[in-house]
Amino acid sequence: MIKQQYSSEQLLTRWEDRRACQNIAGKFSHSYVIHEEELIYDRFWSKRDDVCLGFNEGWYNGAEAVKGYYDALGEKKKLASKLIRDRFPEELAQYSEEECAGVGILGYKPVDTCVLEVAGNGETAKGLWICRGASMELTSCGFVLNTEWSYLAIDFIKEEDGWKIWHMKNVFDVLTPMGYGWAGEPTDFTEAPEFAPLKDFKMPEPNVPMKLREYYHPMRVFSPSPMPPEPYYDFSETFTYGIEEV
Repeated sequence: MIKQQYSSEQLLTRWEDRRACQNIAGKFSHSYVIHEEELIYDRFWSKRDDVCLGFNEGWYNGAEAVKGYYDALGEKKKLASKLIRDRFPEELAQYSEEECAGVGILGYKPVDTCVLEVAGNGETAKGLWICRGASMELTSCGFVLNTEWSYLAIDFIKEEDGWKIWHMKNVFDVLTPMGYGWAGEPTDFTEAPEFAPLKDFKMPEPNVPMKLREYYHPMRVFSPSPMPPEPYYDFSETFTYGIEEV
């Protein structure tokens, strides 16, 4: 990329663009804290057909698949909240199902160590964050507190109504219950009959399955993080955090 000189007005616009993209990442993170995961797609994602969302096991490729993933998170939350409300009637019976949404469940996905570049033409941007969080999840065995370490890599695109997520990759090194080893140590939780319906609830599988990252174990070969973004002018000059081949 040829080094470009910007006017004061252009520099201000680029600063505003950078702030907008950082705010999207922060609001995305906050959505997990306030149990509004099912609203993430409508709030922050582009409605283009070529959006994609990647995890260790593969890609949700296309608008329908990405929206379906977040819709399923909402359905899982509703089911978990209902089961918790039924399990603790004395404490929660006075609250409506809507008021109990997310009760007992902790979702915490903080983002830090930001590396963000806005394209020279101002049409796209790229950001990389590290997430070190924890989540209290209700399973068919009861409450399980997980440790989560992951990378969040996003391609943003500027549309008429502002900046939106275009491609996102959230790949994990660690996603394991606390009190157990990170190296795939098996858990021995006992099924809880009152939470049995969660055993049958299945999140949609990636429609493009492939290994994007191997979870940490002592014999894993060195696995560098997703590449931090570097300055670029047009998206055609840089790599993508989205799916490259289908």
